[in-house]
Amino acid sequence: MTNEKLGMYEIYIPRAAEIFGVPKTREIFEQAIESGLSDKDVKTMCLKYTELESSSGDFDRARGLYVFAPQFADPQSDPELWNKWHEFEVQHGDEDTFREMLCIKGSVSASYSQMHFILPEYL
Repeated sequence: MTNEKLGMYEIYIPRAAEIFGVPKTREIFEQAIESGLSDKDVKTMCLKYTELESSSGDFDRARGLYVFAPQFADPQSDPELWNKWHEFEVQHGDEDTFREMLCIKGSVSASYSQMHFILPEYL
């Protein structure tokens, strides 16, 4: 079901962008992110949303999405988001925003490591 939902959004969003422009497309992305998709699909939507914001020149909104999305991506097993965020900060960021990205990456990495360390005890 969620796979179908992601597929629907992947068809709907580009069409909406063509017809309605960026403001309406933002609303659709936000609806998709809040619609109960799997973590992997939310991460996919966040990455597509950052592409929209970057291409429209709104780097602050794109950065906000990069700050939000890491909760859905383990740096060890899912490097796609982290690599794209790294590239984004190299192109559009400064020393402070790059440092913030590294801090968030370390924090998320630690939480995933702790979660995987504790999990077997409860099984």
